[in-house]
Formats: sequence, structure tokens, C-alpha cells
Amino acid sequence: LMFFVMKKRNRKTAAATMILFSLFPASTYNTALAHDEPVEKTGGTLSNTFIIEKESQFLFNILTQKIEPGNFNQSTLVLGTVVASPQGKAVIQSPQTGKIISLKTNPGQMVSAGQVIAVVEQTIDAGTQSSITAQNSDWKAKRNEAEAQYTAAKIQYDRLMKIADIAAKKDITEAKARLEQAEKNRSLYQNIPLQKVQGAKYFNLSSPISGIVGNYNYAVGSVINSGETLMEVTNLNKVFVEAQAFAADAIQLKSLDKITTSSTNKNDTAQYQLKLISTAQEVNAANQSQKVIFEIVNPKGQFKIGESINLYLFSKNVSTQLVVPNGAVAEINGKPAVFVKDKAEQYSISYISKGNTNGQYTAIQKGVKEGERVVTTGVYQMKTIYLNQ
Repeated sequence: LMFFVMKKRNRKTAAATMILFSLFPASTYNTALAHDEPVEKTGGTLSNTFIIEKESQFLFNILTQKIEPGNFNQSTLVLGTVVASPQGKAVIQSPQTGKIISLKTNPGQMVSAGQVIAVVEQTIDAGTQSSITAQNSDWKAKRNEAEAQYTAAKIQYDRLMKIADIAAKKDITEAKARLEQAEKNRSLYQNIPLQKVQGAKYFNLSSPISGIVGNYNYAVGSVINSGETLMEVTNLNKVFVEAQAFAADAIQLKSLDKITTSSTNKNDTAQYQLKLISTAQEVNAANQSQKVIFEIVNPKGQFKIGESINLYLFSKNVSTQLVVPNGAVAEINGKPAVFVKDKAEQYSISYISKGNTNGQYTAIQKGVKEGERVVTTGVYQMKTIYLNQ
């Protein structure tokens, strides 16, 4: 090409032509991919180390704790169900068929033992009504008779007392005894008002225990049959827990240091103590479990009947291990992990191997070294920041 260009008379045109040809690519490459050929994508992976500025730490209330060996009291987790104590639940039932006339309390109201809950009008037939009328008439006659005997005895005694200086002492003693007996008979009928006898077809339903009134099953004006439940009264100041313990757990009941549980109420962070009431008397043939009864000490009404709770049976055996609070352990990709503070604003994630737990602390077998600072508060925010990096 250079040879033919140099033969041209116009050297400038030849030079421009040389420059133009030199801009063309010397070779071409086929950059198109087949339609079904996979395209390999590359991207970044999560780093175990990430940065959280101090402002964000204060904003999310991220707090750490230095991990050191401590006394670890091993515990066993047992599932239990809250049940009412023998004196903690009463069922209010009607002894006879009748119509509810009035309800004296409201659901959720606190009542005392013996307080009237409702008034029921007894449903009776004509024969029973005639019998009640005859009983009322007989009662009135006996009351009038007792009143007359008292009046006669009082008159006789007063007359003898006026002539006590000439009357026989024996007559005065007999008159006094007759008056005292007549007065006792009269007082018996006076203690039963006439209105109560006449209204014997009305009767009250009272609470046998002190507690909180539940929901009513019947309204005013409804007919309630004999033996049907009107409502329940529950006292949560003393509750029991039924736990299903297996053979290995039942053995530990003989050497317990303490038993604790916590309420399902998130606002209640207190740990409640329990005491053993009764060990198992029989074994469930289906799963070979044993029913054990505990009592929650001072429950303060935080536990409801039928609620499922976790019981931690603490053994007397104490060992020295590296432990972290249960709230410090997070689950990342299905594996337990903790967040470790490396520097002022630098954190890293460390996957751990958990040991035993006692409801408050978890023993760490691998993944954390003594002296490291582990995040104990704001773990959820740390997890969110880590996964969103």
C-alpha cells in the first residue's frame, strides 16, 4: 500500500489516506453470545466486619458486655401448663331450674367469698306452690303460738316478782325458766323474717371464693336449668403448674437448687420462683412422661389458667464456663452467632457453638474468646444492619 501511495503525485492526499486506513481495526471479534449460553455474574459477598458510627450506636442503644468465665448453673427446660389451685376456681351453678331475675356483678369485677352473684326465681308447678303456701301458713301459726307463750310467761313472771316476798320460791324459779324458754322460741322465729318465708321461691347464687368474675353464660330473664353453669370465679393470686417430666428430668427433682419461670407478658421481665407440690404418682403409658405439680410463688395475677410456660429446673451442680445472655445470641442463616465489638466503630459477626442454657444465660463452647466485648442490647438492630450492608 505504501508503494502505490508514494507513486501518487499529491503527497498530502496520500498522507491523509494513510491516516484514514490506519484507524480501521486490524481484526474483529465476535462479542455476541448465544441465546442459551449462560452469563456468569459476579458480585460481592457479606463481609464479617462492618462499620457502625457512634451516632448510630447511641440511636439504636447498642450496648456491649465483656465476656469472662463465670459460674454457670445448669438447668433443664420443662414445659408446663398453668392450672387453678384447689381454692382458685369456682363454678357458679343453679341448684334448681328458674329464671334469672338480676345479676349483681359484672364480668371482670372482684368479688369476695359469700357475695351474692345473681338472684333466681324458682320455677314451680301448682302443687309445689300449694305446698309452699301451706308451709307459710303453718310457719305463721307456729310463730304466733311462740309469741303467745312468751307473753303469757312474761306476765306470770312479772306477777310473781311483785309478790316475791310472799310467793313460793319454787313458783318463781319455774316461772323464770318458763319465760327463758319462751324467749328462746320467740327469738328463733324473729330471726327469720316473714318476707323471706313468703318469698321462698326466690334464691341467691353466691360466690364460694374470692376472685374475679368471668363471662356470664345467661342474661337477665333467661331460664337456667338445674346444674347448668352461670359463670366462673377465678382467683389468680395462687396458681399451680402441671409439668410433663420424663425419667431423666424426674431424677433431677431430687437435687434441685431452684425452679424459675417467666411470664409471657413482654413488659414483665421478672423471674418467678416455684416450689414443688407433688411428684408423679403414675406414668403416662403413651409417652412414659410423669406429671409433676408446682406452685408459683406470688404470681401477682400475671399467669392465666391454661397458659403454657417454660420451667427451668436449676441443678445444684455449678461449673465455670464462658456464658453470654440469651438475648445476645442471634440466628444468621440458620446458625447461632454473636456480634463482637472490635474497635470503637467496627463490629464483626462470630458464629458460635452453643452449650447448655438455663433460661437467662447460654454457655459458649466455640466462637468467642475470653475478654471480647459482645453486643447484648440492640442485637436485632445489629442483625438488620449486617444483612443490609
